[in-house]
Amino acid sequence: MHFHQMLTKGLEFSYEVNDETYTSHVFPIDWEHPKNNDFLVVNQLPIEGRMSRRPDIVIYINGLLLIVFELKNPNNEQATVYDAYTQIQNYTYDISQLFNYNAFVVISDNVETKHGMPFADYDFFASWKSIDGRSVDNNRANTMRTLIEGLFPKDRLLNYIRNFIVFLEEGSKITKIGAKYHQFFGVNFAVNEAIRATRPDGDRKIGVMYHTTGSGKSLSMLFFAGILSRHPEMENPSIVIQVDRNDLDGQLHDTFVQGKSYIGHVHRAENTEQLRTLLRGEAGQIIFSTIEKFRKKEGENRHPVLSERRNIVVIADEAHRTQAGFAGGFAAQLRYALPNASYIRFTGTPVDFVDNNTEEIFGHIIHRYDMAQAVEDKATLPIYYESRLIPLDLSTEDIDEKYREIIEEAGGDDKESESYKRKWAALEKVVGTPKRLRRLAKDIVSHFNQVANPFQKAMIVCMSRRIAVDLYNYLREIPECPPVEVIMTGDVSKDPKEWREVQPGSKYAHIKSKKEQEEVKAKLRDPEDPLKFVIVVDMWLTGMDAKPLSYLYVDKPMRGHNLMQAIARVNRVFPGKEGGVVVDYIGIATSLKEATHKYTQSGGTGSPTYDISEAVNIFMNHLETVRGFIPSEIDVQNWRAKPKIEREDFIADLVNMLLNRDPEEYIQAATKLEKSYQLVKHQPEVLELADEVMLYLMMKAQLRKHLRPPIEKPSENKTLEERLSELIDNSLLAKETVDIFQIAGIERPDISILDEAFLADLTKKEHVDLRLKLLKKLLEDQIKVTFSQGSPQSKALSELLEKTLRDYHNRVIQAADVIRVMINMRKEMEEEMRKRHDLGLSEEEIEFYKAITAMGQEAFSNEFLASLIHKVVKALKKQLAVDWTSPYRRDVYAKVKLAVKQVLIREKITGQQLQFLTNKFMEQAEQQYKDWPMNA
Repeated sequence: MHFHQMLTKGLEFSYEVNDETYTSHVFPIDWEHPKNNDFLVVNQLPIEGRMSRRPDIVIYINGLLLIVFELKNPNNEQATVYDAYTQIQNYTYDISQLFNYNAFVVISDNVETKHGMPFADYDFFASWKSIDGRSVDNNRANTMRTLIEGLFPKDRLLNYIRNFIVFLEEGSKITKIGAKYHQFFGVNFAVNEAIRATRPDGDRKIGVMYHTTGSGKSLSMLFFAGILSRHPEMENPSIVIQVDRNDLDGQLHDTFVQGKSYIGHVHRAENTEQLRTLLRGEAGQIIFSTIEKFRKKEGENRHPVLSERRNIVVIADEAHRTQAGFAGGFAAQLRYALPNASYIRFTGTPVDFVDNNTEEIFGHIIHRYDMAQAVEDKATLPIYYESRLIPLDLSTEDIDEKYREIIEEAGGDDKESESYKRKWAALEKVVGTPKRLRRLAKDIVSHFNQVANPFQKAMIVCMSRRIAVDLYNYLREIPECPPVEVIMTGDVSKDPKEWREVQPGSKYAHIKSKKEQEEVKAKLRDPEDPLKFVIVVDMWLTGMDAKPLSYLYVDKPMRGHNLMQAIARVNRVFPGKEGGVVVDYIGIATSLKEATHKYTQSGGTGSPTYDISEAVNIFMNHLETVRGFIPSEIDVQNWRAKPKIEREDFIADLVNMLLNRDPEEYIQAATKLEKSYQLVKHQPEVLELADEVMLYLMMKAQLRKHLRPPIEKPSENKTLEERLSELIDNSLLAKETVDIFQIAGIERPDISILDEAFLADLTKKEHVDLRLKLLKKLLEDQIKVTFSQGSPQSKALSELLEKTLRDYHNRVIQAADVIRVMINMRKEMEEEMRKRHDLGLSEEEIEFYKAITAMGQEAFSNEFLASLIHKVVKALKKQLAVDWTSPYRRDVYAKVKLAVKQVLIREKITGQQLQFLTNKFMEQAEQQYKDWPMNA
């Protein structure tokens, strides 16, 4: 870190001339004039250290060895980019001096090319996917070219080294981070717009940066602020970072404080008076404030002017509601206080989620990086979706009579009675019933204990503070429940006093101080800490990152921006984490569809969530790959039943066999299997395979020991994999999953619930009939409720409860409806693929099959028809010639037709069928082979 600061910020150099001492500020690199520097690329440089090593490529700038490339042979299937990463890790041990001044490293096998920091985990290495910052190249064949042309022009490389590498200091821990391509280009575009907007003739609207939640928005803001603060045209600007609510600015502020070596000192306005003092003060400050601190004091008609300087930049983080308050609201007071400031908004949410016209307030969209691209780049992880329903039953037939007795004893009048009925019949009351919450608590604990590894955490989202506390109590009653904490706001006028008392099993009360909240947050972020669950209502659903968070249990209706922000809590990259899982108990799939559609309309290209059984498919594919390494004559299914010594010999023989064949390839395949297994090991179809998976992972562990003897400090990934392997035995039993698909008798869906084509289709079609049929099935088969007759003078409590129950179930039913249509679409596609496979038809032959079956020829079996098509296509292709469908080639056309007819006659086709089939084969042949031989 110290060297990097001297490199980028320069250093004082003293020298003597004629006995006089002079001091100059010098830079090892001429940042402003890239061509003035000496760039040297060296191939196979021999380096002596603990071992003698030859890195593939090193790059010197002015004699400083700043970049290292490690490349693997693209023509060797065994050599992968991960091998290049492993080699870099070994270099840090064998020739550690290579990295004393290193800026970053590049690893590649020409299929995948990634850049990153030499001591970082592999999961944090990233591809560079753009040359100009506007278009993205996802073609894996271009990865090296895109990196070289996108990052290694001299001016860009120096810009990256100087402005886009940061050292975050958290206590004694220092983490070096380099920007991803979307951050580099997006921030550079934003800096250019800031220069334009703040000039005397500028419009003060810098624009909007739309980078999806979880893709490093806080770091992008840090880079933007740092570059602006040093930019000569900005003349020592002041930068105000403004957020909407107190609970949102913690993480962003922490990022800036941890990046003090990059950004300098950061001020945080604790109150209105301190904010005014800071903004009236000297230029060049970075100030954090929530927007409500721009409030008027008593006696003020409008906020006083604090500074008229034009080199003030206000960065709005998210800022959905308060930025629209121009009719005397906080947004108006902010602009009165800083009349010449310029504004930029950083958001992970499309502007369509806001009621106001964001572009009119902030300016045009500067740069866009959507959720689908972030998942494609592995900047964030995919989010998988499970739907569960806890059916509710109203079994007390005399509920109305009992209710009247209670009201009469309490002395309530008819008006109060009607009010209480509606209140208690509300969804929140139904969801928060003790019977349901007990079942919810058991299901969450069972699910989490089956699927989570030792480093993963979960967040539970409840509808109200009361439900959150009750759920906490029910969770604590379950012996196998891991440590859990409640995070929620307090209300001194309404909170029961026990909420402020230390809870059993915890050192905290439910209502926690700011300091205590930070302690719990640190526990949640620490994968080694025993805390596994946090229960929230509104807090921490936005602006709080905890990378080990992998499961989000949703028991609260959410929509739009709030929903998308909430599910993004589990999409952060973390070693060994394959994806986040949203477990839906309240039916949010329809809202997910609507929210994702807005993301798509706003320029996004894909879906944020995938159904959990898509992960099962991924697991099954990896399992088949691993099985391919084992000879078919070896039975691996019953290995556990063998006596211990025989079992060890059996495994040793398999390991020896792989050592003599392709052990590295097996290790990579088994690693993919292990990662995918962690997501789905609780699914019924996967539980049956647990023993087999354990065998393959034990073999992988032994192969690793044979191939890579442990070094003094094992990598984090290996430690994680070894510890995960020990858990596999514990997942052999799981409780039956209760979900909407099982209740409704629907197959577990096997594709993404929110792909773009499906969203487009939903805007054109309604599925009312399906929803009604499904509702009828659910109500008849699973949720029959018997009610007593209510009073004719008013709606009975039972009727209100019945409506609420139906609304509750229908919310999840609608979620199932969305997925049901997707299942049908996928079934049709799979049916066709199955037909091709079963019938052995080629791509061209399947088109003939479709054409013939469309005629309704039920008289033929599929096998006969497939054989017939094979023979006809083979015969007719022998007669094809150039332009055979043209009028002047009727002789050729006649030969083709005769060939078709002769095959049909040989196959005993006669009469009208002969004529019909001949014509249909010829129609399809004309269409398919019109341009023969170009499309042969």
